[in-house]
Amino acid sequence: MPAEWHPHQHCWMAWPCRPQSWPFELSRVCATFATVANAIARFEPVKMIVQPAQIEEAARLCGAGIDFISLPIDDSWVRDTGPSFIIDGRGGIAGIDWQFNAWGESRENIIDYQEDALLAQRILEYTQIHRYAAPFILEGGAIHVDGEGTVLTSAQCLLNRNPQISRNEMEAQLRDYLGISKVI
Repeated sequence: MPAEWHPHQHCWMAWPCRPQSWPFELSRVCATFATVANAIARFEPVKMIVQPAQIEEAARLCGAGIDFISLPIDDSWVRDTGPSFIIDGRGGIAGIDWQFNAWGESRENIIDYQEDALLAQRILEYTQIHRYAAPFILEGGAIHVDGEGTVLTSAQCLLNRNPQISRNEMEAQLRDYLGISKVI
């Protein structure tokens, strides 16, 4: 898996859609997301996932230059719910669809996460990128790779979410899916 700072084709974002996730004014959050998207778009293309009912609002706030993709979502944390893009054994791009359970199903403000649990699969179908379906729970933000074979993660995010998998088994799974050799 390439490091996050390596060049990539575009940045994925998801438009804020759940008022419970933003206890202050959602309109300010949306305006801030638009500012961030436009700042990123100065350097690389941005693909913004937006609830179908919010496309017009997102387009109005962001303006031109953002690629809006209408997909159902529950929240805006696409780093955790979307696919992790990797380089497969043939040098092509593939995506890992980790299982998602809303951060251990423990957040009080989570009403439903079924759309987010399907988001990685939907993105990979939309982009027609090969999908690897992982048999365990992992939020994409729980791993960081250096592009040289090392992954940084935490037992809290991986082992607590997957009590049926031992530490050694989890490390083997990470090696298989990410092509890494060292787990920290």
